[in-house]
Amino acid sequence: MTKCVCVCLLLALRMAAAPASEWTFDQARDCWKPMTRAVEHVGVPGYEFQAGVLWDGALVAGPLPPHNLSTGVFLKEIAPLGGRPLFLSIGFGDGMRFADRQGRGSQSIRRWLDGGRLPIPHVETADGDLDWHETVFAHLLGREMADGMKPRSNDVLVTHLLMDVRNTGTARRVGHVWFHFGDISSVVFGYKCAVAAELSPSLPHQFNPPFGMVDGKIRYVVKKPTSGELRWHDSIEPPAGMTNSAERMIEWEVPLKAGERASLELIVPLGLVDAGMGARLAALDGASLLGEVRQYWEGVVRGPGQLTSPEPFVNDYAAAVIGQMAEQVACRLRTTGAWMYKTSPNCYEHYWPLAAAKALPVFDLRGQGALSERVLQSFIDNRTDDVLGMDKGVFGRDEGLKGEGYARVKGFMGNFGGWTANPLVTSHGLALWALASHFRVTRDRAWLGSGPGSPLEAMLDGFDWISAQRKRTMHDVDGRRTAYWGLLPACSSHDWLAGNAIFNDGYCIEGMIEMVRLLREIGHPRAEEMAAELNAYRECLRQRYGEARDAARRLPLADGTTIPYVPRVIQELDWAKADWTYTGYGPLRAGCSGALDPGDPLVDQALAFLEAGLPRGEGAFMGLDYYHHFTPGTADDNFADVSDPKAERHYLWRHYVEYETMWPVGGKLFLERDDLPRYFEWLWNNLAAAVHRDFRVGVESLDGPPACAPGDAERWLALRGMFVNERGGYDGSAQQLFLLQAIPREWLRPGNAMSVRGMGTWFGGKVDLTLEVSKDGNSVAAAVQFGHLAVTPKEIRMRLRSGDGRPLRQALVEGAAVPVDGDDSFALPLKASGTIRVTGKFNN
Repeated sequence: MTKCVCVCLLLALRMAAAPASEWTFDQARDCWKPMTRAVEHVGVPGYEFQAGVLWDGALVAGPLPPHNLSTGVFLKEIAPLGGRPLFLSIGFGDGMRFADRQGRGSQSIRRWLDGGRLPIPHVETADGDLDWHETVFAHLLGREMADGMKPRSNDVLVTHLLMDVRNTGTARRVGHVWFHFGDISSVVFGYKCAVAAELSPSLPHQFNPPFGMVDGKIRYVVKKPTSGELRWHDSIEPPAGMTNSAERMIEWEVPLKAGERASLELIVPLGLVDAGMGARLAALDGASLLGEVRQYWEGVVRGPGQLTSPEPFVNDYAAAVIGQMAEQVACRLRTTGAWMYKTSPNCYEHYWPLAAAKALPVFDLRGQGALSERVLQSFIDNRTDDVLGMDKGVFGRDEGLKGEGYARVKGFMGNFGGWTANPLVTSHGLALWALASHFRVTRDRAWLGSGPGSPLEAMLDGFDWISAQRKRTMHDVDGRRTAYWGLLPACSSHDWLAGNAIFNDGYCIEGMIEMVRLLREIGHPRAEEMAAELNAYRECLRQRYGEARDAARRLPLADGTTIPYVPRVIQELDWAKADWTYTGYGPLRAGCSGALDPGDPLVDQALAFLEAGLPRGEGAFMGLDYYHHFTPGTADDNFADVSDPKAERHYLWRHYVEYETMWPVGGKLFLERDDLPRYFEWLWNNLAAAVHRDFRVGVESLDGPPACAPGDAERWLALRGMFVNERGGYDGSAQQLFLLQAIPREWLRPGNAMSVRGMGTWFGGKVDLTLEVSKDGNSVAAAVQFGHLAVTPKEIRMRLRSGDGRPLRQALVEGAAVPVDGDDSFALPLKASGTIRVTGKFNN
């Protein structure tokens, strides 16, 4: 499908209430220019830094300065590394050249993860008849992989680069690979990933085989290759396409007969090390260690919570997410001792607690609760009454933000001291949600506790903190109730937005909803009191934003009519003057979280507003060229048409994909609304646009910060929700369990099968679920096994869809027919354990 056809299809879909047909993954992939600047990180869960492997096999052993925040605690944390972060560039050929240094999408390079799933990247570069195969992995020196969760101050992260070359031709060839050990000035892991056209200055290193020495210490080790010679070059002619000479180079020259192979191992510690540690590095056996590291990651990735479908990419991505996430659990051992789940590695080293909290339940649902517990404990340990100037404006600056301010009430969970990038009340609400979710999934009463310092006490205090703050806005001004009465006081909402924002209140309500469910399930004496407070808050939110909608400027349509605009911020009544980054879809996010019912008219109107688009020349446009840094040509081009100032209308998303892909809003919203056409359009387009197809890792923005584990977690939860989805209960009451709610028709072809295994649930316990399509496609067989749910759902439903659109004619549950609703769903017996077998038959 051409770009022109894609845009025409997009515009047609905008004008319809919902797409007329169901999207497929292949259809979506044809609509998007893929990202070409994939970065895969190699690290150890618990250890705070990683090495980055770039799209062309280059290696970054940083850490890089964290997005212009390289001060304070960060500098103290990296001081023991000794400085000298390294950008290792790799070139090939008689005269050094780079296959794809700037990420143009060269066809001479292939990239993949080990087994398609493990965070062990492979990069293969074709140089004529020579195939250069690079494998990169990391571990802690002298320790097991699992020991990262028991950190020591003298831990050393070691990265191995195994280079294997094979002559695939019929004649003898001489291979050349070149290693340039530069500083990090030519590489960016910022809002765009990029590499400069020229090499960065070389580190002041000398090669005394096998050691590369800098400042009298060891920066790298190059072991003797299996054949060929290592050569040192003080300087060589400028590599192809460059103007500056390359200095302090190491060349591996290797003659190869037809079919012959050779290998080399390069070892890079994260920082500078002494001679004794260097000797230990030189003695390491990379091949043996690779086996150990692979075995560890197999145990993580192939543990509980497996999802299998007829689509291999989905299977690999859903499995790989947990490994990508696990690498980002980090202890800031040398400064505060806080455990963090980092937003994005080697970029945002300062902390965004809301992004961490949003992702943590994925660990619990996949049987890795020990990874989330460390991070959750730091939310508890860092409770305070200090909001760090959150009520002063963005990033705590005094910008004349008007409001009541925040009461000094202990319990705020959005302040990690010097690590906090921006104190946000959303961090508090999502921390509350993550804490409650951890118990509801694991049912660990010993962890929950009940006394001072316990998680339960932290949640109770956190709930009361929200209640105390919203009471500050319950007053009149000049005899009239404030426009934000009963909401939180004004504060920062993200990097540069501040006010009384639905984003802030919505996520605090989400945390309160989850907590009320917890309290009711354990029979806590405050459960109903807090349920009343929760629902009074939800009603305040609905009323205040209904009033703001009525006061706001309406959106004109091409036919001369207008539709309502539901603001994101109470004071932001003109959509043309709003900055639409991040919280641009605030009312939709409130619908995702349950702060507003997903089917509330305010959510309907917010969705209609976004689908209608903004008139030519009015409203916000995306500045797609701003973050290109060294080079243009990123996948930002995908949004050029929908953000064209010359177009009759422009849009803030494309096929429900947001430019800021970090927290994809569509999936959860459309599942909660049970809107399958929109859900599949969002799902396939999001996977096609926001996930690197080779390294299976999502990003914050297209070709942007390398790895964005909270976004990957959101996508994984959306994929899980297709099979197992806890819905409803927005007032804090019991939820429904919806099984097989959103299985795409393209997966339901004759003879196909799919399953989830050992999937954790918010009811506690686990679920196994299988679905098989008959060879003629006229029936399906499903089975669900409940692994001792701690709480029986309010209702258990199942949906059985056909692959060709025929409705479900009959559902047999344990051989007995049950009523089928018009949406192909039906009720199952309420069970907390045991197996239920179901057969579905379709109209002929």
